[in-house]
Amino acid sequence: MTSPLSTDMYLAAFPTLLDELHTNSQMLNYTLVGFFAFYAIGMLLFGPLSDKYGRKPVLLCGIALYSLASLGCAFIDTVEQLIVLRILEALGAGSMVSIATAIIKDSFNANDRAKTIALIQMLSVFAPTLAPVIGAFIIKYATWRTTFFVLCGLSVGSFLLTTLYRETLQKENRLQGNIWQSFIPLGGIFTNSSFMLMILTTGMSSLIYMGFIAVSSYIYVQWFGLSETNYSLFFAINSLVLILGPFVFVRVRNLISGIKLLYIGLTVITISGILISTIGVTSPLLFLLCFMPITFNNSFLRTFATNVLLGQPNMSAGASASVINFSYTALGSVGMIVGALAWDNFVIGLGTIAICAGITGLILWFMYNKLKLSLEGLS
Repeated sequence: MTSPLSTDMYLAAFPTLLDELHTNSQMLNYTLVGFFAFYAIGMLLFGPLSDKYGRKPVLLCGIALYSLASLGCAFIDTVEQLIVLRILEALGAGSMVSIATAIIKDSFNANDRAKTIALIQMLSVFAPTLAPVIGAFIIKYATWRTTFFVLCGLSVGSFLLTTLYRETLQKENRLQGNIWQSFIPLGGIFTNSSFMLMILTTGMSSLIYMGFIAVSSYIYVQWFGLSETNYSLFFAINSLVLILGPFVFVRVRNLISGIKLLYIGLTVITISGILISTIGVTSPLLFLLCFMPITFNNSFLRTFATNVLLGQPNMSAGASASVINFSYTALGSVGMIVGALAWDNFVIGLGTIAICAGITGLILWFMYNKLKLSLEGLS
């Protein structure tokens, strides 16, 4: 949960940072853009390395990098320094996500893996929405630098706990060859049609949700005219729905086939997009109710897909976890870019994105079945 908290905990301090660092909003936004880009790269980089050198040493290195970079962010004097340190922080954060996911595959059988992934996804999708609230609270009583001290403290705690961790990837099961050969499995996964179509299909919900994150303040404050306090309330209620997705997945995963679950989820997303574009523009409450099914499916489908994809045989856990997390992060970044385009009405814009993403997901899933592709554990 530590690394997802890093994405936007300091957002509330942007006005202060503009003045204190004598910079402009474009340069300051690079601290976010740079973080997201290298967060995804960190996921790709450290997962395969853990397949070769073991989970524990690589994870300790990643957390150490994150801790030092977070501490450095608290002492910067220029926006350029903040951009560089946020990039280093992001690399370490990516290692924490991908290796933690790989450890799950190492440690649990199919039944326990699904429950554990549900818990992990519940925390990881909730953390970025909780972070700005925590950051705003910290900044109210301290300075923006304190947010990075808090992140550093959390990661030091993670580091200490990791020293107690018993290695789950024994030497005889690790990848052989030189360091560059550790990344060869990535190519095999990226070119695996079944694997990637599953990610692209289920990732449509992440694309929509991150688009919402990018424009939620414009929708609630500018369009609906809510105060910042009421905006936080509506935002928090929507975020709580994220917790339901993994919880429901554990309950229904043995009752309905994965193929049907995806068709149902994507159809619901498409219908939600239509409702957002029509009745969702009339009031903040209706918008909230229309968007909730998308929020639910974001955590539900990601938990479902991660469980299926990690269960594929003859795929190294580190490389698989890296591709899974990298792909969802990349799709989320696309959603933030598209969501923040110059829409005449951000509510209708978000509804349009949801409709297009839902239909795209349905087409991709139809292609998956038409091509008779298969993934173990999907039925």
